[in-house]
Amino acid sequence: MKIAIVGVLSLACWAFAADHVHAQSLDVEVLSSFPELVTGGDALVRVTGIESAPTVRVGSRNASAAFVADGDGGYVGLVTRLSRGDNLLTVTSGRASVELTLTNHAINATLFAGPQQTPFVCENEAHGLAPAKDETCAAPRVTGYFYRSTDGSWRTFDPDGQRPSDIDTTTIAGKTVPLITWYEKGIVNRSAYVISLLHDPAAGPLPTPTSNTTGWNGKLIMSHRGGVRASYHQGRTIGTLDGERGWVGGENTNLHESLIRAGYALAGGSLMVTGTNTNHVVQAETAAKIKERFIELFGPPEFTIAKGASGGSMSQHVIAQGYPGLYDAITPARSYSDVLTFNTPINDCNLLVRYFESSNLAWTEVQKREVSGKLTFGYCTGPSANFMNLMPRNCDSAVVEAMERDPARWANVRCTYQDNLVNVYGTDPATGFARSPWDNAGIQYGLSAYNDGLISFDQFADLNDRIGGHDVNGEIVPGKRAQADPEALRIAYETGRLNTGDGGLRTIPIVDLRGYTDGICTLGPCPPEDPQNVDVHDGYHTLVARARLMKTTGSLANHVTLLTPEVGNRGPDSILSRVSVRAVELIDQWLTDIRADRSRRSQAAKVAAHRPDELADACYPSPKNAVTDIDRCAEIFPFGGDARLVAGAPLANDVLKCTLKPINARDYTPRLSNEQRARLERTFPNGVCDWSRPGVGQVPLAGTWAVYSGNAQVEYLRPAR
Repeated sequence: MKIAIVGVLSLACWAFAADHVHAQSLDVEVLSSFPELVTGGDALVRVTGIESAPTVRVGSRNASAAFVADGDGGYVGLVTRLSRGDNLLTVTSGRASVELTLTNHAINATLFAGPQQTPFVCENEAHGLAPAKDETCAAPRVTGYFYRSTDGSWRTFDPDGQRPSDIDTTTIAGKTVPLITWYEKGIVNRSAYVISLLHDPAAGPLPTPTSNTTGWNGKLIMSHRGGVRASYHQGRTIGTLDGERGWVGGENTNLHESLIRAGYALAGGSLMVTGTNTNHVVQAETAAKIKERFIELFGPPEFTIAKGASGGSMSQHVIAQGYPGLYDAITPARSYSDVLTFNTPINDCNLLVRYFESSNLAWTEVQKREVSGKLTFGYCTGPSANFMNLMPRNCDSAVVEAMERDPARWANVRCTYQDNLVNVYGTDPATGFARSPWDNAGIQYGLSAYNDGLISFDQFADLNDRIGGHDVNGEIVPGKRAQADPEALRIAYETGRLNTGDGGLRTIPIVDLRGYTDGICTLGPCPPEDPQNVDVHDGYHTLVARARLMKTTGSLANHVTLLTPEVGNRGPDSILSRVSVRAVELIDQWLTDIRADRSRRSQAAKVAAHRPDELADACYPSPKNAVTDIDRCAEIFPFGGDARLVAGAPLANDVLKCTLKPINARDYTPRLSNEQRARLERTFPNGVCDWSRPGVGQVPLAGTWAVYSGNAQVEYLRPAR
């Protein structure tokens, strides 16, 4: 694997990937992307440090006419008709001259995620776009308008027709405007995308990079969506945005509509849905291209806030860590740190369920629960079974249908987590499949339960002797633990597949919005047939993310956790909705104050200094009752854990493969007899997990803005910090 830091660029804090080139006072800045990551044949460029319009050339072609004054001492222009590959941009003003190379890439080809998957299913029709002619999924863009009726529905708006009498309104910065939204749909990166913002065509033109007289507040929300499944298809949803609700409504409608009412623009893509695509490099690439398109249309937003729940929270954490500048704040909901952290306990659940089904020993439900770490073992027998991303045939229905239509063409497609990221992990020469990061060697399942006297030694020993592990096809091999590929482990840490709180996560606001789903018994009577809720979104994942951030940065100044009831409580007037709406308002205040801070203190210090007092860690057992005593919150909303925490793993849960140590009889209560020790040594001939030491291959994040060329070859455009 090739690792290098190349082309370190100057990143403006509040524009996406801006690059400056200077000559005397003349400054040229690419606003829409890194100069070497331009897509679609155009780039938005700003020139400053001059008193009159510059002369701008692309090669020998004069592009000066595109540049207009931006009202802030600069000139901004969309440079178009770029050739594929390198384009020399020359900017001249008086005697000063600057040259900058813009490297243009195809809009639907790879940018930094490496060779694209093939075969691939385009699903353009699901988004109201023209059918694809090939695997680029290319289709003409579509624009249109919606309006919100006073009856609460969203309806098509014809800007050239008779104006409806039932248009709802909203007030932004003291000005009342109609709730009419403009949208653009299209295809970038083989992903369907939507951009939507407030715009009344009767009030004037759409915003431009140098003018905005509409209801848009100058800020952008990027929408991710949940689920966890490998790709090989385009996807049929666009973030959490809903075409039936004007591309601004959808999940948790009150939050969505509060965003458009406040004037935010919204954007999302079908490949930004983790239930469509677990490859967060492709997700980042898709988000970068959509944001590039947005900036070319309207100019850089003042700031960009990412949102999304469940699998959408994984996206936010990993993208913000690895591709800083895309998002200025994230709002993970029902959160997980990353796909690895989500799937590891599910893999363990699969092993435990099979073991308990075949065990000759008697296990109570309480004992099963204590070994799994969950509030109920129903987590393992219920929802977790739907997310076995170790299985090669765990494919979306669109992919399954394609396999049935053309089995020969799809014969080698494997819908595992690692095969979906083969560009990142590379290929294992022994199998021809992607290298696997999955491992459970040395884990003493049920260790804490045994030491606490909740299970017998015979149960503890039999469990660990027989539980086994998964093979390369996700099948359980009894008595044989899974062994991760050493290269896969190092790659997972170096490239940021594991969220460690590093990279871009160090210096942006993070507000974790969790609707409590671990156990409904604390919030009211439990149905006799369901003593505990077994929703897959158990809350300890928030604690894991915080432990990692604390481990890496030594601070939680940029992280806020807000916990509310969720089960049966997700309507527009729910506590969750109200808290979520207020949280966005406070994040806006936080980011605005950070942006206004022109002091020389570090970005992390600015983030810490400007966190609003109201944004304190809190739980909300009732609408008017905010509890900021975290210990009390833990009593009101108790969390479970997972099998590896029971086995002794640290709360950060960041060890993919543990370092081993010999069996030590003093680690057990009561102390092991010689016979018992010998039995465990037969089960663990190479030793057991030493959780006090770093995991195998556990190295720091190597860099950010990773660019992949295939088979684990990677370079970084920026250092990790």
